Amino acid sequence: MLKERLKLGIIKAPGTPSLSVIMQTAALQHLNINAEYKAHEVTSENLEKVFKELKKEKIRGLNVTMPHKINIISLLDELTDKAKHTGAVNTITFKENGKTIGDNTDSNGFWSAIPEGSRTNLLNKNIAILGCGGAAHACAIAFLSHNVSSVKIYGRNKNKLNAFKNFLKNIEIDLLSNIDLSNTHILVNTTPVGMYPNIDQSPLTKEDLQKLPKDALVYDIIYNPLETKLLQSAKALDLKTLNGVEMLVRQGAESLNIWLGKDIAPLEIMRNAVVETLQWSVST
Repeated sequence: MLKERLKLGIIKAPGTPSLSVIMQTAALQHLNINAEYKAHEVTSENLEKVFKELKKEKIRGLNVTMPHKINIISLLDELTDKAKHTGAVNTITFKENGKTIGDNTDSNGFWSAIPEGSRTNLLNKNIAILGCGGAAHACAIAFLSHNVSSVKIYGRNKNKLNAFKNFLKNIEIDLLSNIDLSNTHILVNTTPVGMYPNIDQSPLTKEDLQKLPKDALVYDIIYNPLETKLLQSAKALDLKTLNGVEMLVRQGAESLNIWLGKDIAPLEIMRNAVVETLQWSVST
């Protein structure tokens, strides 16, 4: 008798692109696991309804994308320490006893994607993060847990900035209109500005980027397109750049390992599936 098909998936906003289905399906096929990974488009209004329906279907695991990473927490039974510290959930496991456990693999995925040369000796370095949503929480936590001197969050909404400050008291906050990158070692964009299809947009001007030190890293966690306008501007200034592909792959691999209970996610297979899909979409 065939083993029951493993059900996995992702909760995402309607109309938003997601490569997780392609990436996770490639991994499951490579591992020869009888499983499916489906996308479920969910609005904020029907999040609870869809979540309860999926729970009834005996799904094993779900990824969660913005804007649901924070709102999903109230529907869960337990949170891991990582999820509690981050204040956001991107990975859910459904236990056989009916319990739902929220976890966060964004922080580890974000951190491990940074080239070693840029994430060592951060004791006296300053970090700037654009945005104050769930992804920014994960990124800030990653830096704070590695003894960074200063993490500053820039946003457009004062209320969201203040809420971020209340959650993570050992950070600085300011409006994006006041941004100053003159002593910034790593700049991270966690906003959706510049994401497909709005590829001509950038959260910062070239003049803003010109204030960065010459050895600074500009890290845009957007992965579609592979090179956002922000990264194009940074590259034109001979700054180091990093897109969101490696973070996507590494957080997805950790999620898969959690659901399978083994450290077997094929990173290279997942990475190739993402990059090939993105390169194909550009050429067509």
